[in-house]
Amino acid sequence: MLAGAILAWAALVNGYPLLFNDSARYIDGGIRRFIPSEAPIFYGAFLIPFHLNGITLWAVPVVQGILVAYVLHATARAFGLLDARGFLLITAFLALFTALPWFISFVMPDVFTGICVLTLFALFRGWPIFGILERLILAGIAFVGLASHVSHLVLGLVLAVLFGALHFFGRRAARPALLTVLCLPPLALGAILGLNLVAKGRLQLTQDGPVMLLARSYADGPAYEYLRDHCTERQWRLCYVWQRLPRDSDEFLWSMTDSAWTFVPGDVLRAEAGPIALAAMRDHPGETLVAAVRNTLRQLITFRAGVDFKSWPEESRINVIMQRFFPREHEQYVHSLQERGQLHLDGINHLYTIVVTLSVVGAIGLVLAMRDLLLAEFLITVAFSFLVNAAATGALSIVADRYQARLIWLAPLALAICLLAFHRQRVAALSHRSVLGGDV
Repeated sequence: MLAGAILAWAALVNGYPLLFNDSARYIDGGIRRFIPSEAPIFYGAFLIPFHLNGITLWAVPVVQGILVAYVLHATARAFGLLDARGFLLITAFLALFTALPWFISFVMPDVFTGICVLTLFALFRGWPIFGILERLILAGIAFVGLASHVSHLVLGLVLAVLFGALHFFGRRAARPALLTVLCLPPLALGAILGLNLVAKGRLQLTQDGPVMLLARSYADGPAYEYLRDHCTERQWRLCYVWQRLPRDSDEFLWSMTDSAWTFVPGDVLRAEAGPIALAAMRDHPGETLVAAVRNTLRQLITFRAGVDFKSWPEESRINVIMQRFFPREHEQYVHSLQERGQLHLDGINHLYTIVVTLSVVGAIGLVLAMRDLLLAEFLITVAFSFLVNAAATGALSIVADRYQARLIWLAPLALAICLLAFHRQRVAALSHRSVLGGDV
């Protein structure tokens, strides 16, 4: 509880939980019990018991902080770091020197990105340490996290492959642990597809997924070139406006004045986006691949915190939702630092970047010095998660600071765990020497 409270300090500094315009889809979907076209429903359902079906949002960062603290504790236990002092040191380090508190205070599924990585690793390598109830809790948390965002599914599926490789080509894991981490991502995938099939009659992850792909391809060039070359022979509605669409993927999707949604009705855009994006990839495979690699590398090093914690206009969807469902807290929201445009994180981002850089170098150095296989596996898992997350977002949607910032705090966590393990190793070595000296 104490660790969770420490980690949720950003909401107090802001004067209200941090909100994104997309927060509206999760809050609205949960309260009115519908599946948004842009995302799975699971994070919206997760929020329901904590905002009390539209009473207050203050409980959300507190609960998310406690959830992260629980997962951090489970991860530390997987490394045999059982003392409360070490756990509190890890928590304080992450609270002071990483962007984690900002994402804990953010009413978005971003907080679950790192949780997915840690719960899957803890289950994979810490299985014998946990009791049955703890295993079920960790598996449940992992399932909700994986099902809360499409990029989390991609991350989970690739990590499952990685854990399978570590099992078969390295140190064997307990069979139930391996089966659990291999099955959780497909189960989450099946749950999303099944709910969409039952509720909407469509076997798809999200209705807007093809539009995201089209925006990325149009900005990179392949879809733009395809429309330029083929619109004379096609009857797509997009062919009438393709020259007016922004070449920036973010503007293509969300511009208030000239996004694709403003020119073409939603249902038509969703129906046309998939075929156009796939045809563009087919006609320009090399250009698509080069762009995907370039965007992945850009996303990999784009992780400033707070860039998306901006003020939202009165007509924005999140403002409408706040007035409709949380009228008693609307004044708090309006007077928060975020909504007044006074939440500036430029200075602290320099600190975060330095910490991340030193953490990567330090963790690699300590693992090489200690030659600890478990720590090496954890570093490999973290590195894979960074790369896969960058590909699942930057290469398939847009390059945005928030996407990598939500996960980059795992690097300082890895350093903290390595330091505690190194200290434990040194204490054990000194103790062994003193025992030998006493025997002599």
